[in-house]
Amino acid sequence: MFKLAIKSVRHNPKRLLLTAAAVALGVMLLATTQTLTAGLSSGFSGLFSDIYGGADVIVEEQPSDDDNAQDFTSGDMAFQADDVTAVAGVDGVADAAGGVQVDSAAILAVDADLTDPLAQFGPPTQLFNWTGEPAFDRATLEEGSAPSADDEVVMDFESAANLGYAIGDTVPVLSATGATNFTLVGTVRFGDDNNLQGATLAYITEDAAHTMVGEDGYQTIAVKLADGANADAVVDGINQVLPDGTRAITGEDKAAEQAAEFDSALQYIDIFTLAFAFIALFVGSYIIVNTFRIIVTQRTREFGLLRAIGMSGRQVTTMILLEALVVAIVASTLGILTGWLLAVGLGALLELVSGPIFGPLVVPWTAVLWSYVLGTLVTLVSALAPAVHAARISPMEALREAGTQQRKPLKVRNIAGAALTLLGILGITAGLATTVDRPYIWVGAGAAVIITGVTLLSAQVLVPLAYALRGLLTKMFGIDGKLAANNIHREPRRSGNTAAALMIGVLLLALVATFTESVKSVVAQQLGGTDAALFLVSADGSKISPDAIAAAESVDGVAFASQLGIGAVQYDGADYSVAYFEPETVDQSFTYNSDPAFSQINGGVYIDPTVEELGVKVGDTVTLVTDEGSFDLTVDGEYLNKGDANFWVDWSTAEQMFGEEAGADQVLVVYDDGITADEDQARFDEVNDTVTAALAEYPTVLAFPPGLLQQVANQGIDFILGAITALLAAAILVAILGVMNTLLLSVTERTREIGLLRAVGLRRNEVWRMITLESVVMSLFGAIAGMVLGVSIGVAVVWSLGEFGFSTPTVPWIWLAVYAVGAFVAGIVAAIWPAWRASRMNVLEAIAADG
Repeated sequence: MFKLAIKSVRHNPKRLLLTAAAVALGVMLLATTQTLTAGLSSGFSGLFSDIYGGADVIVEEQPSDDDNAQDFTSGDMAFQADDVTAVAGVDGVADAAGGVQVDSAAILAVDADLTDPLAQFGPPTQLFNWTGEPAFDRATLEEGSAPSADDEVVMDFESAANLGYAIGDTVPVLSATGATNFTLVGTVRFGDDNNLQGATLAYITEDAAHTMVGEDGYQTIAVKLADGANADAVVDGINQVLPDGTRAITGEDKAAEQAAEFDSALQYIDIFTLAFAFIALFVGSYIIVNTFRIIVTQRTREFGLLRAIGMSGRQVTTMILLEALVVAIVASTLGILTGWLLAVGLGALLELVSGPIFGPLVVPWTAVLWSYVLGTLVTLVSALAPAVHAARISPMEALREAGTQQRKPLKVRNIAGAALTLLGILGITAGLATTVDRPYIWVGAGAAVIITGVTLLSAQVLVPLAYALRGLLTKMFGIDGKLAANNIHREPRRSGNTAAALMIGVLLLALVATFTESVKSVVAQQLGGTDAALFLVSADGSKISPDAIAAAESVDGVAFASQLGIGAVQYDGADYSVAYFEPETVDQSFTYNSDPAFSQINGGVYIDPTVEELGVKVGDTVTLVTDEGSFDLTVDGEYLNKGDANFWVDWSTAEQMFGEEAGADQVLVVYDDGITADEDQARFDEVNDTVTAALAEYPTVLAFPPGLLQQVANQGIDFILGAITALLAAAILVAILGVMNTLLLSVTERTREIGLLRAVGLRRNEVWRMITLESVVMSLFGAIAGMVLGVSIGVAVVWSLGEFGFSTPTVPWIWLAVYAVGAFVAGIVAAIWPAWRASRMNVLEAIAADG
């Protein structure tokens, strides 16, 4: 059977070409993304090896469960000089040195505008103390000299060149304590190839580092072992002399630990892209079903002859599935190869912008496995129904030409589609109209069921709608339009599957566009509900300096600066977030969705819906635990949005709960009455400039006007929309190939019919127009159905997220117009090859064709 299947594929490979392309596209998406993430993992693994591989042992704070491996910060000053001395005295230790990292440091380009709050967004700056020991510094001098005075700095040679600095230049280093000027006295090379994944590396003296950090001590201790010393034994010895809450770990183990945690984060990207690859292959399944259904119809007489000479129905099914298997393996292999090539190209483009961030770009074995499994599974499942249908045709029926004209009724398919659609509508209704927990889950499940149901109903709904245009198409295009409508209606199952494939892709695009536009509306609504002229945030995520807040508040024209802080607490043994505010000014600076207003807090706590779901209500007492102790607080009110902080307390309560750790993460600066851009633009600009000048001494404090903050948020949302659209592009391209594939096979099936039409006077351009109209009508109806469903489901999803602050859905009209025009163009493009083949047929040969 396998030899027969191979011969069948080799005999007429053209009819399976686009089917293979559809499978290859889905596999290509998977192979590309997983190759890039594997390369990223390899690149950062090399970085971690360079960082921690120089020292034989690393002494550091004991990491907690919620530490972020990609934070690149070194924590508190956990060690003092006595600890370094104690570690150096452990048997097997040849040398030890304390390490200081200035976590909030930033070195910007020579021409950077420090008044621009966006200037500091970019690759991080890693600023350390210089020890002079290459194993500890992980760097060697490339040019110039090492820093010996407290106003000297060295940088990695690539960053120095990229930022525009040369030896002898003054380099301003920004930190939470202000801007400190250093003289660049040398450049260094990090590791062997200076692979910093885009970051800037710099070193200063230990005293200068302590001055910038603001305290003595060390965050880490690097250890070099004596010749012949056992690393594990030395680690055990060091752990015995360390203060509580710290640990020793070999450099090799530390590098592996960091790499493993980074890889665990990349797994989410792999899962995300795997889902999109499955979507593309799912859309491709419609092409596969259509292809094998048409092939079975065209080869009915062939199967009849095989059955007549003794082949069983089971063997016919096996032969068709083996053909599908061959197509799947070949297509998956091509998809893996093209995916790797695309990954290499994309990697090179990304590194032009970000610098070297990838290791060797090799397709990981997991991607190869998933590619073959998904490609083969989808192809075989899609080909199964046509294969079973072929096996059920009796030999005598198959040998009669009339047997090829029989069509399976759509009754069962329509009943199943209608039932699923109704069930999905009920699920969405339950999520929106009742008080069920997590309504968005009900809406999401209902949407998935509706999509399945409408897909099954496509032959009953989309095809009759398209056929209803027969009169209009006839009036506009004459006999060509009438024939196009008749051809669509003649094969409802095939036409419905073709339109449904495009419908799913456009549906997902419209859904994502509706959701992202609604998010933009939420951002605009929230920022529109503030009286603040400026939002102050810290560039490095640290607490904003009280001196910076005082400087902004002292400017003439500033009414007040309202502070908002974030912290972590434990409640009932679980971790939760807490926000704290100044009740005197909180409601004058921003519109919070609380009941009652935050200004009415009475030394207690407000709770969000997540805490309410635990059974806590207004009037209850909750016990919140921090490092400072336990605090019993009365629930004074509710914060009605989900997804922000779980608990909300006033500033004085937070100072008790967090002690010196309490501080502002965000400050809303409100101007005096009448000082607005609408009422007095000149005075408004003057106060803005004065506040910016007052904050110049605190360069890591960024001042965002609400409009700029909204712009930044919208850019992030647009980036997400663009990324998802790019991932869905594979599914859309597969759907377009589906239209082309259906038309090509249909043209082959209708060879004699087209020949007869040409014989009775239909011209070549009219044949071309007929095929093009079929393509455009199927594409437009699939796209319109996708847009209607996508927007409807998107609106339902937004409504279901009301507890997260969503209110009014926004319909993405511009994007819908783009999708409609795109569907029209796609229909024309998809018809080019089939129309060219149909219009170029030899009339006599076409009439004489078999079937």
